[in-house]
Amino acid sequence: MNVFNPEDRLDAAREQAALWCVRLADDGLTPAEQAALRVWFDADEAHRGLLDAAVEAWRAVEEQAARPGMISLRGEALEDLRRAQSRRWARPDRRPAMWTALAACLVVAVAAGIAWRAALPDVYRTTEGERRIVELADGSRASLDSATVLKVKYQSGRRRLWLERGRAKFSVAKDPLRPFSVAAGDKLVVATGTVFSVERLTGQMRVVLYEGHVAVLDDRTGRSEAPMPVKVGATPAERLLTPNHELVTSTATSAAVVTPTDPGRAKAWENGQLVFQDEPMDLAVERVNRYARDKLKLGDALIGRLRISGVFTSGDTSAFVDGVTAVLPVHAEVDGGVTVLKVTRGKKI
Repeated sequence: MNVFNPEDRLDAAREQAALWCVRLADDGLTPAEQAALRVWFDADEAHRGLLDAAVEAWRAVEEQAARPGMISLRGEALEDLRRAQSRRWARPDRRPAMWTALAACLVVAVAAGIAWRAALPDVYRTTEGERRIVELADGSRASLDSATVLKVKYQSGRRRLWLERGRAKFSVAKDPLRPFSVAAGDKLVVATGTVFSVERLTGQMRVVLYEGHVAVLDDRTGRSEAPMPVKVGATPAERLLTPNHELVTSTATSAAVVTPTDPGRAKAWENGQLVFQDEPMDLAVERVNRYARDKLKLGDALIGRLRISGVFTSGDTSAFVDGVTAVLPVHAEVDGGVTVLKVTRGKKI
C-alpha cells in the first residue's frame, strides 16, 4: 500500500498546473486535452486555483523580469530548457520534452513569483460605506475608515505602513526597538507605543493623538532615513502634539497647525457618525463622499469656503444634503447620478 505525503501530492499538483499552463500557451488545447483538463479539474477542487496561481505568478515574474534576482532565476530555468532541447531529438515526440522543460521553467518562475510577492507589503482596503478592524502581526490594531487603503510591511527592525487614502486609527503595540511609522504622502508619523489616527484629505494630512507620543516628520524625498520634523512656527510638532490634540498639515507646503480636539468627536467615525464643527464645505463633502456611492459635487468653488456644523449618519447623503440646503444659500440638483450643490439664485455667499 502506497502512502502519499500531502506535501508531495501538492508539489505534484503544482507541477501539473505548470504543465497545463504551458499547454494552454502552446497554441491552445486539442479536444482530447480539453477533456483531460476537465477531468483534472474535477479530480480536486483545488486544481483550478493552482492553475490560476501558476498563470498569475508567471505574469508577475514577466513584469519583474528586469530585476537582478529574477534575471538569475530565469537564467537557471533557461539553462534547464537548453539542456532539454539538446536531448529532444532522441525522443520520437518533441512536444512532451518541450512541455516538461517549459514546465520546469514555470515551476522556477512560480517559486520566484512567490518569493517576490512575499517581499511586497500586505494591502488592506475598504470600499464606500465599509469599515473594518485589522489585527497586525505585532499585536497592533488598525481601524480602517470607509474608502481606505493601507499597506503594511514588517521587517526585522521596522514596522512600516503607508496610508494611500482614507483614514485609519492605530493602537500600537509597544516595541521601542521597532519604530512604528505611517507614511501619508510626504509626511511620516512615527510612534513606538500609542493610539493615534491619520487621515488623508485633498491637500491635507491630519493626525489626532489620543494616547502617548508621536513625531510628525517631513519626508519629501520618499526616504525615511533622515526626515525633517514638521514645525508649527519654530517648534517641532511632536513637542506640541499632546493627547487630545490634532495636527493639520498641508501636503503642498510646510504649513501646520495644532489645535485641541474633543476625543469623542474625533472618534465618532468609528461609530458611524460624521461630526462637523465649523467644517469647510469642501472637506465636509469629501468626507461624506467617502461613504457614498452616489457622490456629491460642488458646483461653485465659493461653496467650498462655507462652514457647516452638525452630526450626520455616515452613508446618509440625503440627510446631509437636506441639512446643508436648509441652513446655507445652496440648493441641490441631480446631474447624471451626481448631486451637485449650487448657489441659490438671488442669495449671496
